[in-house]
Amino acid sequence: MKSTLKNLSVRLHTRAFSAAKFLFGRKEIRSTLVAVALASVAPMASAVDMSDLGSATGIVCLISAYISGPWLYAIGVVLIIVGAVAIGNSESTIGKMISTVFVGLGLASVAIPIVKNHLMINYTCS
Repeated sequence: MKSTLKNLSVRLHTRAFSAAKFLFGRKEIRSTLVAVALASVAPMASAVDMSDLGSATGIVCLISAYISGPWLYAIGVVLIIVGAVAIGNSESTIGKMISTVFVGLGLASVAIPIVKNHLMINYTCS
């Protein structure tokens, strides 16, 4: 029993030492402290106001009023696939940014039919 506890304590000490060496050794102390500081300040920031997205939701609801649910879902899936392939094949930053916009539009158009049909929430767009 004593040897088992001793082996366990040696293993725990070795793992703790190797984790500390990884985090604080190899001159990683500065980046670790910056990450801890940012992680501790992030919840207090709460600087995002969701009312800024009002115009974007209006555009998405306008599009969903003109295109029926299954068609909008299919168009969204196609936009996600095309955007993802374009991100993978793009070599420039501007190309990746434009492709990310396509993926975002695809996610927005897929979200409305999913919320209406699968989650049974009918007041998404009024």
